[in-house]
Amino acid sequence: MVQQRKAKQKEGLGQQSLLPVRANKKQFTVPHPLSDNLFKPKERCISEKEMHMRSKRIYNNLPEVKKKKEEQKKRVILQSNRLRAEVFKKQLLDQLLQRNAV
Repeated sequence: MVQQRKAKQKEGLGQQSLLPVRANKKQFTVPHPLSDNLFKPKERCISEKEMHMRSKRIYNNLPEVKKKKEEQKKRVILQSNRLRAEVFKKQLLDQLLQRNAV
């Protein structure tokens, strides 16, 4: 009986690997077989758009990505401050030159 079960498992594995892969293959969530949850969720189809949004959300919550975004914000603020300082200097210089000319 054990040998028969092993043979069936090997046949099943061989058949699964021979199946052609479709481009629009849907992904399923599979409940954990050892969980004690009496209301086990059934295999549920997840669309490609949902998977993309989930991956993007998880990626955006990574600490490296958050740090990179914060650094980018700081760079933008520093650049705008530099531009303001240059404009202020120019206005101040213009005012001084006008006073000296009069």
